[in-house]
Amino acid sequence: MFQYFPGNYMWSLAVMRALASGAMLGDIDWACKDLKEAAKVGPAGDNEAWHQAWSKLSEQVMGIADTARERGQSVTARNHYMRAALYYQWAEAFPPPADPRCAPTYAKHLQSFARGAQLFTPKVEIVDIPFDGKTMYAYFVAAAGGSGPRPTVVLSDGLDGTKEEMFYAALALAERGMNCLAVDHPGQGATLRLSGLVARHDSEVASGAALDYLSTRSDVDPSRFGIMAASMGGYYAPRAAAYEKRFKACAAWAAIYDYREVWVRRFKAVPGQPVALDTSAALGTTGDHILHILGVKSYDEVLSCLESFNLREAAPQMSCDVLLVHGEDDKQTPLEDAVALFEAIGTPNKELRVFTEAEGGAAHVQLDRPEPALSLICDWLAAHL
Repeated sequence: MFQYFPGNYMWSLAVMRALASGAMLGDIDWACKDLKEAAKVGPAGDNEAWHQAWSKLSEQVMGIADTARERGQSVTARNHYMRAALYYQWAEAFPPPADPRCAPTYAKHLQSFARGAQLFTPKVEIVDIPFDGKTMYAYFVAAAGGSGPRPTVVLSDGLDGTKEEMFYAALALAERGMNCLAVDHPGQGATLRLSGLVARHDSEVASGAALDYLSTRSDVDPSRFGIMAASMGGYYAPRAAAYEKRFKACAAWAAIYDYREVWVRRFKAVPGQPVALDTSAALGTTGDHILHILGVKSYDEVLSCLESFNLREAAPQMSCDVLLVHGEDDKQTPLEDAVALFEAIGTPNKELRVFTEAEGGAAHVQLDRPEPALSLICDWLAAHL
């Protein structure tokens, strides 16, 4: 994978994630070109310098969007709002979650996305789903063309991702005639930050609530539900599809078999010794954030909490059609994990697609070359729904 910040995997991965989601390299380079030395500070970079650079970019792009909206330039406003939303996400991504700047920065992320959503035709709907006495936050993108009830895909991201980050995938699904409900599940995005709902292993419960909501809509065909998720979503989606039998098809973009073992490797955990973060590991988020996402206070508690985050019992229960997409050189979740999951899946209607170094797309979630993986997944879902 190309590293904008050589030697700093986390920052470089963030750049590639932003680009995949619709950011512009010129924007990023304008904001980050002076961060090369900051990327070398400490074990994982000077995250204060990162926050300042991305905040400056976010504010500038949001200002352009607001001015364009006032002038009636709706296309310019929409495009800049959607990019500003991404940039606010990354401005908030690495400071400690308790930093007093995080909540207002994230609020601007949501505000920018909501303003942009209103400028699509048809409008992207902002949706609140009741869950566990609180709210799961989502948005709905209607299928392009046609009429009547359509197949619908529940979409989500991974450990530290957001539904807004996956908007490019929602649009790709809609272009192929499928509705998309993109959801921040417990532990993700606004559902974590605004509702305080931390990650949980039984993802079928949250996904079931999403399907309950979708079943109330006249533009949704309840006999054709699919689920698609990336990164840690490679655990969430198969688990949900194993036990929520309303799903007809499941696509895991980066597959996970045992998420606790993923973190055992990242911690280089040794039985009987205190657990510490291995900053040389390929990490997508900071140590503070994994604690926040799981609602625990120590890395020892992280491993304890993740005891249930495996698919050993769930995988054999999968009866829907399944697609696993993985990279040959995935540095966060090795290919062996995807193979183990594939072999354990109960249904014979399963496929494993591995992208190689030779063809491109060998990195985590194909972030070194997101296409043709995105199209492959969306076309597969269209064919199986």
